[in-house]
Amino acid sequence: MNTAVKIISACLIVLLMACTKKEGSLQMDVADVRMENVILSYLSAHNETAIKDASGLYYKILEAGDSVHFVKASSIPTVIYSNQLLNGETVGSSFGPTDFDQRELKNHIPGWQIGLQKISKGGKIRLYIPPALAYGSTGIPGIIPANAVLISDVELVNIR
Repeated sequence: MNTAVKIISACLIVLLMACTKKEGSLQMDVADVRMENVILSYLSAHNETAIKDASGLYYKILEAGDSVHFVKASSIPTVIYSNQLLNGETVGSSFGPTDFDQRELKNHIPGWQIGLQKISKGGKIRLYIPPALAYGSTGIPGIIPANAVLISDVELVNIR
C-alpha cells in the first residue's frame, strides 16, 4: 500500500508541475505577442521593414559585410554601436570601436548574440530587440527601463 501511495503522489506532483508550466508558458506567450505588436507598430509608424527571427528578434541587415569572416559565440567582436529606446532616447553608444574589454559574443545580450551572427566582418545591422532578448523585466536602473524594446544599430568592425 505504501508503494501505491508513493506512485499516486508522484503522479499528482508531476501533473501539478505540468499544469504550472502551461500557465507560465501561456503568460510568456501573451507577453511575447504584446511585445511583437509593439515592435510591429513601431515599424509601421516609422515606415520601416524588418525580418523576424524565430527567437522573436526583428532585424534589418544594412550591409552584409565581407561574407567571409563570421562571428561565433566564442568570438570577441569589435563593434561600433548605438542603442535607443522606441521613443528615440539614446541609452548607449560606443562613439568608436569597442570590444567591451574583450567580451566574447556569448556574454552579450541574447539579441546581439543572435543578430551579430547574421552579418560578417564589416557588416551593419539594425536590431529591434524585445525585452526577453535584451534586459528583461529588470532593465538597467536609471538607463534602460524594465520591459523596454531596444533598437541597436551595430557595425561589426572586427572579429577575434
